Amino acid sequence: MNFKSFSLYTRIFIFFLFTGTGIHAQKFDSLLNILDTQYPQERIYVHYDKAYYNPGETIWFKAYLFAGFLPSGISTTIYAELVTEKGKILDRKIMPVIGASSSSGFDIPDSLKSALVYIRVYTSWMLNFDSSFIYVKPIHIIVPSTTVKTKREPSVLLNFFPEGGDMVAGLESRVAFKGTDEEGLPVKIKGDIVSSKVQKVISFSDVHDGMGYFFITPLAGEKYKASWKNNKGVVTETDLPAVKEKGVQLSVVNTSNDLSYTLHRSPDVPDNYKIIHVVAQMQQQPVYIARVNMTTKESVTASINVDSVSDGILQVTIFTEDLHPIAERIVFINHNNYYFITDLHATIKNLTKKGRNTLQVDVGDTLLTNLSISVTDAGANPPAKGEENIFSHLLLTSDIKGFVHDPAYYFSNNSDSVQSHLDLVMMTNGWRRFKWEDVMAGAWPLVKTYPQPYITLTGSVYGLSAHQLATQPELSLILRTQKENNQLFVVPVNKKGEFILRDMLFFDTAHLFYQFNNDKDKRLTSTATFDFKNTLIRMGNDPLVGLNPYSKPIIPDSLIQKKNSSLNKLRSDQFSEGIKVKELEAVNVKGYTKSAMQKLDEEYTSGFFSGGDGRVFNVANDAFANSSMSILDYLQGKVAGLQINTSGGPSNSSVSWRGSATSLFLNEMSSDVSMIQSTPMSDVAMIKIFNPPFFGAAGGGAGGAIAIYTKKGGKDNSSIKGLEFISISGYTPLKEFYSPDYLKDADANKSDYRTTLYWNPHLIFDRSNRRITLPFYNSDNCKKIRVIIEGINEEGRLTREEKFFE
Repeated sequence: MNFKSFSLYTRIFIFFLFTGTGIHAQKFDSLLNILDTQYPQERIYVHYDKAYYNPGETIWFKAYLFAGFLPSGISTTIYAELVTEKGKILDRKIMPVIGASSSSGFDIPDSLKSALVYIRVYTSWMLNFDSSFIYVKPIHIIVPSTTVKTKREPSVLLNFFPEGGDMVAGLESRVAFKGTDEEGLPVKIKGDIVSSKVQKVISFSDVHDGMGYFFITPLAGEKYKASWKNNKGVVTETDLPAVKEKGVQLSVVNTSNDLSYTLHRSPDVPDNYKIIHVVAQMQQQPVYIARVNMTTKESVTASINVDSVSDGILQVTIFTEDLHPIAERIVFINHNNYYFITDLHATIKNLTKKGRNTLQVDVGDTLLTNLSISVTDAGANPPAKGEENIFSHLLLTSDIKGFVHDPAYYFSNNSDSVQSHLDLVMMTNGWRRFKWEDVMAGAWPLVKTYPQPYITLTGSVYGLSAHQLATQPELSLILRTQKENNQLFVVPVNKKGEFILRDMLFFDTAHLFYQFNNDKDKRLTSTATFDFKNTLIRMGNDPLVGLNPYSKPIIPDSLIQKKNSSLNKLRSDQFSEGIKVKELEAVNVKGYTKSAMQKLDEEYTSGFFSGGDGRVFNVANDAFANSSMSILDYLQGKVAGLQINTSGGPSNSSVSWRGSATSLFLNEMSSDVSMIQSTPMSDVAMIKIFNPPFFGAAGGGAGGAIAIYTKKGGKDNSSIKGLEFISISGYTPLKEFYSPDYLKDADANKSDYRTTLYWNPHLIFDRSNRRITLPFYNSDNCKKIRVIIEGINEEGRLTREEKFFE
């Protein structure tokens, strides 16, 4: 699924306010445009099935990929790693990006003794930027404790943040503060600000989660301290930032209806401080650019029109006349336009032992929508303070410096108190996407890795003369997957002996056979030496230095940990999450016989094409197929809603479903009508048709998909006999969540102690499919179900719905 708006160069909005001359305004716009078009930055959010796990369980997850305000169209591959505290990679997943998302699962080793692991998720493009952009999530593992650790009282840290960055003598300043322990968790703070003569200036106390602010007009040459009591009751002193003798003070007022800023300057500032440039940007998009003449004024107040601005963090920076940044403030713009509504309810609720339940999910609008859903035992996975969600991560924590405690709280409601608390977060944290000093100096990021279209092979040919390479020979390549599906490619070799094969999408390991075109005796091929390189990358086992997690691990209380440990111990092998290393089709279910069509599907299909509700046609055993002129002629009238037009001949034929073009695949490789029509029916073994939307289609799947599979053996084998080949690694094989069906399973009498009852990372909606029903079965002891849905639509809006059923 590839949303049409997922363009690398898409601009969402541009709103300028120019005052005075526009030369510098054009410079700011030009610099932001370079950042936006040449160095757009991606960020990732990951939805998990639950917050903590036991050894032997599977961490199910789905990663959503954004760039700017939209789902990203930059990268086509996401890497995810399960990492120990020491940086050792326990497991690694390489996943194709479909619809700006990828999904998989990590099997936690039964032998794991550590209570903490990390999930690290990134794209190759993200590695060009600061490592803090890489998604890192700590995950708590419930392991039996062998030793009792004495928990020492953590130290309390108190930090102060003058608005704009500095306190200036003689100018009133709002100073924010934040009190935390060594782990970054908030602590209550109360104390006094005193002068160097120990005279009380003002009292202060926190307003929310250890944060608050006070106003102070500092005196020149004075040094201020905060006098407060730590957690042990001992009076502690903390220095406030030094007072600047002169400068410009920035203050910002952000209300639901207006955003305004005020500039105050000292009377005797240098001339270059009397002409101020104000720049406001969001996601590297210019929102407001102004030149403020303060030659005759010491104070100026102005408004920024943010009516047309997207929801998110706005960075306001002021520059001197010679374009030196001197003050900065970030604010959160919230028009409540960042989300869309998802309706979730239970049409069948049965919380008895192994009871059958059905959830119904409705999305009201007609936009292409991509969701994931987790259903867990609320008794083992209750809500916990400190949890993040898709709103808090993509709109808040992924864009600022520093740890934010309980980030989901700031999107819990639209009350004035919550918004004022969010502004405290803005004052006690900084923007981290780029530094204006670097941008003004032209110090752009050094790009070492460029995103490649899915699996890409680059290669070089050695041993041929310049004359032989001057003819620009072509290589014939045959990719044979694990299911023995073959795909033919022809790639040119340039005069330097270089070639490239792009846009392959396959899973597990494949063989790539190669030979020069029209080289019947293989004289040219045998003379040459070939070097193939896969562009898939790998990070080493490095300590997690500098990779600061966006959040703290969610650690349940002792009762919840004990319950999880007990359930994990009781969980039977047949239905335990620990056996999900097996593919779904490998689970032996007694009393259930696979049909001939199911066996055929398993023989040929893989990845996104396997299983599901696609309609399978056994062409090899269909007498009517031999009399069909082509594949599309054979399919005429076989599937309701599938529109096939072959009147224009092979090159002008078309296939559509519900008004959208149908995606075509030949041996699971993207194809087109002409190639499909040129494939003889005698070579076809099976055709599988997927109703729209089809998640595995790069075009969005709004028109469904047709997958054609050619016969194995015979002609296909003869075409590669005697050819040289290499083995190449593809994407990690897909894992499918095992959800028992007690209407079919003969082993329904076995115990079921699952804590994740259902997980589905692929809920796809479009204009013709606005409702999905999801059946699942309860475990033996779950009394209360927790359901969380998260996701995105093609316009970049987010959704989250959480409900409990008991």
